[in-house]
Amino acid sequence: MDSENRLEGLVCRCQHGEQTAFEQLFRRFQPRLRYYVRRLDTMGDHVDDTLQDIWVKVVREIGSLKDPKAFVAWLYAIARHEAYGRARIKDPFIELTDEHLERVPEHDEPVFTDEDATRIHQGLGKLKAHHREILTLSFLEDFSHQQIAEILGIRAGTVKSRIYYAKQSLRKELEKNHG
Repeated sequence: MDSENRLEGLVCRCQHGEQTAFEQLFRRFQPRLRYYVRRLDTMGDHVDDTLQDIWVKVVREIGSLKDPKAFVAWLYAIARHEAYGRARIKDPFIELTDEHLERVPEHDEPVFTDEDATRIHQGLGKLKAHHREILTLSFLEDFSHQQIAEILGIRAGTVKSRIYYAKQSLRKELEKNHG
């Protein structure tokens, strides 16, 4: 049984009220959620409160999740909503139609190596919240464009564009601070 099937089974057991299943979900996702919420709440003032609110909402609403395969995107959407709600800020983007979006070139994207991890984490901390969030979801959480689109409530094509511009912003930050 692969990891995705195990997760789906765990979610189903949780939906049926099994406390040990919830505890396993909590242990599996709490460290990742903590990192994600810290990236959204740069001051770090409300991370623990936000995480508690996230898990309370998960416990209350997991029964309404129609597709257990969508659990991860659903969980991160809750986390995003709670973090931004607590910070009383809204998504800094307005939705644009495809005709408004600039076409993203398929080449000249910056490439980052594993050796740059520390610099990248420091650089992420200096980016605008929306750039930090999209890069965290894409590269640190390793979500697909479709999963990110579900979390953020946008189209997958918009995700690709946002990732491109966020990478450019990170590149400028790294060049500015580290030559």
